[in-house]
Formats: sequence, C-alpha cells, structure tokens
Amino acid sequence: MRRSRQGGGHLHYVFCCCSCCCLLLLVMVTHTLGLSRDAAFVGYSERYLGRQSSSLENHGLPVQQKEHLVFETKYGEITVELQKDYAPQTVRYVKSLASRGLFDGCGIYRAEPPGETNDDGHPGTRKGYALLQGGLFSCGRQENKELPLEPKLNNSKGAVSLITGTSEFFFSLEDHPEWNGSFSVWGKVVGARSWRVLERLVALPTRQEIHPSGTTLRILLKPVVFKARIGTNIQPTLVMDKTF
Repeated sequence: MRRSRQGGGHLHYVFCCCSCCCLLLLVMVTHTLGLSRDAAFVGYSERYLGRQSSSLENHGLPVQQKEHLVFETKYGEITVELQKDYAPQTVRYVKSLASRGLFDGCGIYRAEPPGETNDDGHPGTRKGYALLQGGLFSCGRQENKELPLEPKLNNSKGAVSLITGTSEFFFSLEDHPEWNGSFSVWGKVVGARSWRVLERLVALPTRQEIHPSGTTLRILLKPVVFKARIGTNIQPTLVMDKTF
C-alpha cells in the first residue's frame, strides 16, 4: 500500500510538473508571438470593419463607439475614422474646426498622384508624393495652431495627418515611412467608396507650382470644395480598396 501511495504521489508530482511546464510554454509562446495581426497592426489593411465586436468579445464591456469625420464633395463622401486614442489633442482640434463650420466651403487643393512622374523643366522622373492636401488655406481661413506633436501612428496608406503648426491636413495615398514621427496622424480613411473618391480627386487636372523650399507642387486647377460633419459608428464596407 505504501508503494502504491508513493507511486501515486510520484505520478501526481510528474503531472503537476508537466502542467506547469505546458503553462509556462504557453505563456512563453504568447509572449514571443505577441498580439494577433489585427490587434498588433493599427494600420490600414484590407480587413473588414463592418462587424462590430460583441459584448462577449469585449469581456462584458460595452462596445466603444467610433467617431468619424465625413467630407462631403460633389464626387462623393470621404469617411475618416478619428483616432482619438492616439492623437487626442489633434482630434479635438479637427473636430472643433468641423463643429464651428470652418471646414465648410473650403476644400482639397493639392493632388499628388502615386507612381512615377516628371516635373516641368526637369529631365527624368521621380516618385510621386502620393497625397491629397486640403484645409482652410483654400478659403482664406488658415489658422496657425501650435499643438503638441502626436506621432504615435505611422503615415501608412490611408492615414490622415495634420501639417504641424497649421490647420491643413493630407491623405496618404501610399505608405510613407519617411514621414513617420513628423506628423500627427489623426484619422484613417475607411470604406471602398471613400477610396474611389480619392482616386477620382488625385486624377483631376493640376498645374505645377514651385514651393519656396524648391519642391514642385501639383495644385488642382479647381479646388474640390467640401462640407464636413461628425458621425458616430458609421459602417463602411472596407478599410482599403485594393484597386486604388
């Protein structure tokens, strides 16, 4: 009987050790792999946003509402999901511009296509800046606003960033790792319809203008006028349109 108890104790000890080792291995693997792709990447993938998390997935907590800023143009609407968790002061400022009606009647005035391009008077080609720029400048209301830099998010494709010290912003039409850390990213474009509008805007006729820094700018012949409104829990189809 004593041997049986000792044997059982030995088996119990081995079982406990194995259980602890498995648990330790699971913790180590989880720590090594980190978060899932969707959780680890804040950026702009092709994943669906239409499905809201259930209360079970949120561990019983209420689903957090997402705020959007919608730019209404004659070419359609551009929906931007506000990133208040990453750029709270910048988002607060942008929302104040919309709530005060300062955006209304202003527009997008610069259109830099992606891909290879050439500048007047310069041989050869260069890579396009791949952006659309807008704000209060086009209607003479530009503000010089000193806000803290909030560069927590990258200037990935779909990012909407504030030009530091101004009321102007730009849409990144491609990934711009060279700009990371230089701008406050306050939003991201959501919805295939939004991307189709951006695609139309960047293809509009432009003229070339030399900035004092020597940079060649492509200015729209006619700014695309917009109105802006703030919405909650708008459900666009896709974050990204792969055809863009």
